[in-house]
Amino acid sequence: MNNWQEWVVGVLMVLCVVRITYGIYLFFHRMHKRCNPCESCVSSCELKNMMGEKKKECSMKKKSTKKKCCR
Repeated sequence: MNNWQEWVVGVLMVLCVVRITYGIYLFFHRMHKRCNPCESCVSSCELKNMMGEKKKECSMKKKSTKKKCCR
């Protein structure tokens, strides 16, 4: 690696490997924390719609149980 261009290519390759490794780490870290997989989705997807419907169902059930218990 005597040529400066080879050094630049080497540094870029290392940075690419670091970025890919960091992306994989973040993916598994989010999975470990059990975050919503569709949080970063820009467009709507089927999974995101299903999770939204489940949240609505759960919130409606909680509201109805609260009303029954209190009154």
